[in-house]
Amino acid sequence: MIRFRPLPLMTVLTLAALVALIVLGRWQWDKYIQKSRAAHEPVAQMTISSYQPVLDGIQFVNGVRPDTHEEGWRVFAPVQYGATTVFVDADFIAQIQVPRASEVRFPAALRSGAPITGASIRPEPAGPFAPPPRPLQRLWFIADLAAMGRNAGLNNVVDYYIAGAYVGADGRATPNPFARARGADALPPARHLGYALTWYGLALAMIVIYFAYHASAGRLSLRPPRPRQD
Repeated sequence: MIRFRPLPLMTVLTLAALVALIVLGRWQWDKYIQKSRAAHEPVAQMTISSYQPVLDGIQFVNGVRPDTHEEGWRVFAPVQYGATTVFVDADFIAQIQVPRASEVRFPAALRSGAPITGASIRPEPAGPFAPPPRPLQRLWFIADLAAMGRNAGLNNVVDYYIAGAYVGADGRATPNPFARARGADALPPARHLGYALTWYGLALAMIVIYFAYHASAGRLSLRPPRPRQD
């Protein structure tokens, strides 16, 4: 016979924490499924050939490369395209340290006037745990195109960006790894899976601790009751 006398306050706090952990785990799991499916969807391509680079408007967006899992900063370079402004994801700085805008040159491929071809991507809105941007340093943790444009003093910024090819110092162009899927500027699917497992693991550990504490305090027993002696 199981004897269980739960502590009221501990039980209420544990249930509240469990609900929060399960909600967080489910949220990350849904993001994992969504990103995994999106990775196999085709991405719309576009080409612009008549534009003017905005040399002092570079912004940096934090990201993790899906191909190498390196963390760094994506270089978003704006160009004037007709009456609008379009940001081009044109380079990647593989470092955790904050880049200095004064030390980063505007991508040479965009200064040459060559046509820009790449995936047309509408970024996802910021999640509840996204770090706040640092506009004075031109640093962003989600591609908020409108805010990035205002920070650079630009008008008529479109709601999509072009994930163009990355051109190395040797002049060789490589496909943009962030152009593989819609919403690729966010965390890759594997990271969402890891977070989901972490939240669920914490929920399981909390359940174990809860019952272990009650057992140690004599409030949970699986032993059959002792027979009464007259």
